[in-house]
Amino acid sequence: MIYSKGSIKNIADSVGIPKLKDGITTAMAQDVEYRLHEIISEAAKFMKHSKRTKLTVADINSALRVRNVEPIYGFETGRPVKFHKASTALEDIYYVEDAQIDLDTLLEEPLPSIPLEVVYTAHWLAIEGVQPRIQQNPLPVDEEELVSKKPVKSQRQEGVETIPLVKHVLSRELQLYFECITESLQSPDPIVKSTALESISIDAGIHQLVTYFVQYIAVTVKNNLHNLEVLKTAMAVARAIRRNPNLFIEPYMHQLIPSLLTCLVSKRLCETYSEDHWSLRDGAAQQIAEICQQFGQSYHTLQARIARTLLRAFLDPTKPLTTHYGAIVGLTKLGVSVIRVLVLPNIKSYMTLLDSEMEKDSEQLRDDARHCQGALLECMRVLARDNSGLAPANLTSVEKSKLVQAVGETLANLVFKDRQGREIVAAVLAVGRECKDSQQQSG
Repeated sequence: MIYSKGSIKNIADSVGIPKLKDGITTAMAQDVEYRLHEIISEAAKFMKHSKRTKLTVADINSALRVRNVEPIYGFETGRPVKFHKASTALEDIYYVEDAQIDLDTLLEEPLPSIPLEVVYTAHWLAIEGVQPRIQQNPLPVDEEELVSKKPVKSQRQEGVETIPLVKHVLSRELQLYFECITESLQSPDPIVKSTALESISIDAGIHQLVTYFVQYIAVTVKNNLHNLEVLKTAMAVARAIRRNPNLFIEPYMHQLIPSLLTCLVSKRLCETYSEDHWSLRDGAAQQIAEICQQFGQSYHTLQARIARTLLRAFLDPTKPLTTHYGAIVGLTKLGVSVIRVLVLPNIKSYMTLLDSEMEKDSEQLRDDARHCQGALLECMRVLARDNSGLAPANLTSVEKSKLVQAVGETLANLVFKDRQGREIVAAVLAVGRECKDSQQQSG
């Protein structure tokens, strides 16, 4: 027996259990021996898997962890443990001699360097099952081999072909699907085009194509700025991928928003001014507002940055009226708070510019100015609907003079002719009183 009964009795005495019976000590010694064999056998497996022939303390600790036993502390060392023998009257005792430490020498040693502070950074490990090619992520093994080699050029009849280093991650079926969809989107048949858009909006197996559709939208908008029908198709694709409940498009918003802003505030979006590019701008503004509402809680600065961009376009007198129209519609769609803070205080100064454009001989400029007036009027209708609890104002000369001071004479005349004129006057004047009260309190 490896573990003697005397050792069991000594341990029992040390923990306050004296006079242990021989039968109990024998049974416990056998059980301890069985447990030791079990731990050593498990540790030997770790030693063999580590391709070593010498059992270490680390192997014992690994075996203890596998058995849900707390590992040994204080015995793991890079040097072999040397045991010393001490003979007594009853039995031999083996011990490890502790090294003597000189406290003076220990105190004179230099202090260790201060460790660096812990810093955390976040990056995408994978998006829809595809690993982004960024510095923090390692390259796949097959791509590391390709990168280490120079591009191989092969001669063909058409010329020199360079083998690409990037591996295609799309299956053949998805590539065919994407080609079929893009061809259908360019079809003159509206039924074929609507079928393709419906497939994008409901298909559950195209998550790997999201980045390709976003790239398709960006390239289409960039290369077809004067082709109204193509731009409307691109905006329809953007709407379809956003409304597909099976797609996760949040990581691609920073690529999609520039295309939407281009269709909103670009100078010219059609070949002839008679084409209805205003509806394209309205649709782009609606999509931007939906994106801000959907992802505003995750990205708190998203709406503020978009509103700042649109306000800059709205107040820039060098921009064309078409850009002003898109900025007004976009700010209106962002909500009543944006109208109160950014649009309403700047209407009167903007109407000075608009009145000067209305006096020019160009019929096109006058038409653009009328659309801008309509956009401002709709902006104030939205404000009135939000303040529906206010009592409608009386359309008197006194109220009109107050409205002229707030929005200018031209727009005030349009408000008085509007069906919701009384509600608009009440809402605009109420906002003006709130601004004055807040300024007096802050002053």
